[in-house]
Amino acid sequence: MFRKRRPPPPPPPPPPPPPSTFTIGETSILPDLDGGNGNLVVAQQTSLAQAATLQSLSFYVETAAGKLRLGVYDAAGPGGGPGAKKAETVEITPTAGWNTASVTTSVTLGAGTYWLAYFPSDNGLTFRKAMTGAGRWFSQPYGPMPATFSTAPGGDTVHWSLFATLTTP
Repeated sequence: MFRKRRPPPPPPPPPPPPPSTFTIGETSILPDLDGGNGNLVVAQQTSLAQAATLQSLSFYVETAAGKLRLGVYDAAGPGGGPGAKKAETVEITPTAGWNTASVTTSVTLGAGTYWLAYFPSDNGLTFRKAMTGAGRWFSQPYGPMPATFSTAPGGDTVHWSLFATLTTP
């Protein structure tokens, strides 16, 4: 018997391009030592030029102690300060060096101003800062990141070695 040959199946479509990854915040290890911020929710201002999906937050630790939580707040607070929580990480046990944790729920952030936050449980945790930028903080017993930032935070010209990693499609 003679069989008719079938044409080969078409090749599969090419895979979609990988997402583009970038960071906002401070990726450098800053020069000045800082610590004593146990039970303070602390945030620094940053900006996002385009909409992107938040993947993780990273914080540089000099000397590890206690527990640590990281989060992102919008700029809906008084005077453009930190307002509503947009994302957070699980509680981590920090180690010396860069500590990176994925956010608990992936969230897409629009272009605009945001506040990257850290919340240590122990005054013995030390980290790096520089006296530039915009920092805000308030005292609260250690626990989950609060849903909203204080409407009367302390503040100074300061920022820390803290950044977010995001992706675009």
